[in-house]
Amino acid sequence: MEYNISHNGTENFHNRTSLPEHRGTTPLGVFLMITVTLLICLLGLVGNGATIWLLRFHIKRNNVTPYFLNLSIADFGVLTGLSAIDIYWLIAEVSHTEYADPLKSLFRTLFLFMYSTGLCILTTISIDRCLAVFFPLWYRFHRFPQTSTIVCTIIWICNFLFSALHITLLLTTGYYLLRFYQFLLNALFLTPVMTISTAALSLKACSMPSHHKQGKLWTTILLTLLFFLFFAFPMNAVQYLSLYLPQFDNPYLYEYAYICSSLNSTINPLIYFLVGRDKKRPSEVKIRMIFEKAFKEEETHGEELEASVTT
Repeated sequence: MEYNISHNGTENFHNRTSLPEHRGTTPLGVFLMITVTLLICLLGLVGNGATIWLLRFHIKRNNVTPYFLNLSIADFGVLTGLSAIDIYWLIAEVSHTEYADPLKSLFRTLFLFMYSTGLCILTTISIDRCLAVFFPLWYRFHRFPQTSTIVCTIIWICNFLFSALHITLLLTTGYYLLRFYQFLLNALFLTPVMTISTAALSLKACSMPSHHKQGKLWTTILLTLLFFLFFAFPMNAVQYLSLYLPQFDNPYLYEYAYICSSLNSTINPLIYFLVGRDKKRPSEVKIRMIFEKAFKEEETHGEELEASVTT
């Protein structure tokens, strides 16, 4: 009896979707929210595509550029997954057909894979910056030059293996809850670590004298982390709470979470542009130079500490 209850509950939960399955049951408001999500995704795909191109081929590499390159790739994947989910649903509605579970599951697994990868990279960025700010001498002399690339590679591999296990179990056995364990990990471990790191960086920025301020990279990282914390909460909350509370299994809540995720992945290139641009001469600065300023590492504070220790 326990097995049957557990199995039936999992099967019923597996049949839930972020949007109603049958045509004619969806309110107009959900259609409008889907349209907004797709428009945001279109803008984000253009912005992140340009960011990937600049970071890969035109901007000088430093300790943080590999992180932001991989973050842009993850954001591009998140927007691709969200677009596929919503477009597939619209096609099913227009053609009067029902969802095919394998395609639906594949698109959602793509979204989960990219979303979790982006969260892991952002958490790593926050930890990396804390080390650079609070332990500048150690960071400068003991950090391996290829650390960023190695860490990003490990993150991609681990998340890919987890997503591959999830889709395999889902398609072969119907086991669906592995996806929600990932969101639980995101909500209870990665997000708190990022929150603590962001709070520490913010307090450090407020307490430092004006001549020790870090510069544009500091602003870029703080804004990226803060916007993610703000926009990521709805997705983690809805995905996890819908497992236990039926009232959260609502198409409006899911689409709201999708809009927040699309905004988070779209806004990062805009942050890089606004932080790096020169307000005095905006027309004379190329976009490559703007992005270089946004990702330029400042080493003044660490050099002063090094000189004081040497003395």
